[in-house]
Amino acid sequence: MKPSASRSLRLFIAVLLCLAFAPHPSRAQTFDLDSGRLPITQIDSAWRFHLGDNPQWSQPAFDDSTWQTLKPTEDWTTQGIPTGTEFVWFRFHLRVAAHTGSLVIELPTIPKSYQLFADSQLIAQVGTLPPGPAHNVIGAYRVFTIPVNSGPHPKDVAITLRLWQDPHFAGTRPSIVEGSVFIGSSDTILDHFTATKSADLLSDGSIYTIDVVKLIVGLSAAILFWLTRERFYLWYAITLLVDACFFLSDLISAHQAWDFSLYTYSNILLDIVTAVFFILFIVDALYPGSWKPAILPALLMLIADGAIVLVLAFNFSKTAADITYCVCEGSSSLVLVWYLIRSLRSGNFYAKLLIFPLAIHTLGDLGNNIGYFLLDLNIRFGLKLIPTRYFVFHHPFAFNFAQLETLIALFGFLAALVYRFAITSREKQRLASALQAAHDIQNKLVPVDIPTIGGLRAEIVYRAAEEVGGDFCQVLPRPDGSILVAIGDVSGKGLQAAMLGALAVGALRSVADELLPPAAALERLNQVLLRTQSEGFITCLCMVLTELGEVTIANAGHLSPYLDGAEIFVESGLPLGIISGVSYEQREFELPAVARLTLLSDGVVEARSRTGELFGFERTSELSRRPASEIADTAHHFGQEDDITVITLDWNAVYLIPA
Repeated sequence: MKPSASRSLRLFIAVLLCLAFAPHPSRAQTFDLDSGRLPITQIDSAWRFHLGDNPQWSQPAFDDSTWQTLKPTEDWTTQGIPTGTEFVWFRFHLRVAAHTGSLVIELPTIPKSYQLFADSQLIAQVGTLPPGPAHNVIGAYRVFTIPVNSGPHPKDVAITLRLWQDPHFAGTRPSIVEGSVFIGSSDTILDHFTATKSADLLSDGSIYTIDVVKLIVGLSAAILFWLTRERFYLWYAITLLVDACFFLSDLISAHQAWDFSLYTYSNILLDIVTAVFFILFIVDALYPGSWKPAILPALLMLIADGAIVLVLAFNFSKTAADITYCVCEGSSSLVLVWYLIRSLRSGNFYAKLLIFPLAIHTLGDLGNNIGYFLLDLNIRFGLKLIPTRYFVFHHPFAFNFAQLETLIALFGFLAALVYRFAITSREKQRLASALQAAHDIQNKLVPVDIPTIGGLRAEIVYRAAEEVGGDFCQVLPRPDGSILVAIGDVSGKGLQAAMLGALAVGALRSVADELLPPAAALERLNQVLLRTQSEGFITCLCMVLTELGEVTIANAGHLSPYLDGAEIFVESGLPLGIISGVSYEQREFELPAVARLTLLSDGVVEARSRTGELFGFERTSELSRRPASEIADTAHHFGQEDDITVITLDWNAVYLIPA
């Protein structure tokens, strides 16, 4: 973490004055805090270092004059410390004024585990070091108190840093003190530390800005999903909300000293989740309801992140892993672009919405991946392709081209989401109007006012399997005092089936006025349907019941009726609307003095339980003795799959006897 140039003016001037008037140290690794009684001093100009590990090196009397010196805020590998070094010690001396009880040292981020000693006394430790279990942690700015107790005379204090890096991670983390080191009085250092942290937070303003936009767009997508229940919006909401966790992970890991492996694996997981849900978002937009196109780009991203796991777990080549990541992630982006191009060619409307934001998103990814791929091959031209190297502005915080691309893509995707929501909302309004019209038609397929004659009482119950069903029934009075009863089932469901059912009902009402017998009524109805040239067909049972309980019945492919629980055999002809010239057989019989005649659609017989068991004819026969409402409810709870229509006709000849 680099110190920012936007620290408070007061502290900045104080530091400049301290550096301007501080005397030159008598030895390269000695910093004199006594000469000018300075409240704060920068102490990173020259430190002595030595490779290896020896507890004696923390002793104040140890002679370090033969150790080499380096500037800790510059890359150590260019100053004599090899990349794969496991242990390195740093030493410098402080000349502290008399009557100084303690000092406070401010250490910036050091991407290694370390121990801080003052005159061989262990002051602090970050991470864990050998011997024993050891692991590196994520570094951050920290302050530590150094006891001095100089008494009446100035005192020399030997400051020692013992650093260790996990050899598995050698070269994956920088070898440098990422900022300036300061030491001084408690109040001054703590004020300076607070100002430094504030400046660092401000320097990350571009990251905050992007993450805030991600959260806003992500929450917007989540709201759209809640309103529509379309997974398209859910996938993008998850993508952005998880992606925003990267910065949160950085903050928490730095301040809570997370284990470096834990931090890296958690970020790998975030990267995989973000990539997979983004892929699902694009695929669901281009291929609604299909997930198979997501397999290839998702697999490429798993290989990309798997290469990093190989580095951490099996000491895989870092260069090879980086090349693998760049190639696989870039290939995954290109696969999505190819899907988009194919969808554009097929006229997919949503592909047109996504072309701009996905193009911006892909260009940024490709520039970054190709750039680092070339650098892995030692081709310096790759630096020119990395968008993070180019800045839109530097104040009040730096904002680079990669972040600009991300911002443009975010707003582009948001515009696509909102436009899609507007289009689908209008379509739903249109369908709602059509559905309401279908409901109006449906209400005419099942009579509300049921006529009665003599000792007949009728009950009709209808349950649609969908918003609009294809069943219909009618109980119509005829001029001669008899009643025409018809029940039918239109093939298919929805609005088209309802329209065909409405046509059949209209024809039945015309037939009722003409006093045609049931067989002739079905033949007339068949011709009417054939003239419509509709693709569907209708099964229909037609019956005429007189005031004396005489029944004439004909059947066009429908279920036979039940009389007091026993099926009445009626010759079944072809369903209506298939071929012309079909004739139908009739059957005549008289009802007993007290009887229940039950007519129903196949939605009762074909009800299916969760285990796949059919309701069946045996149950239907037993149930046919019960009222229509009980029959329909039983079949519905068993497992309704089709429209259910039940008519029960209760006949009682007693009502026919004159008073």
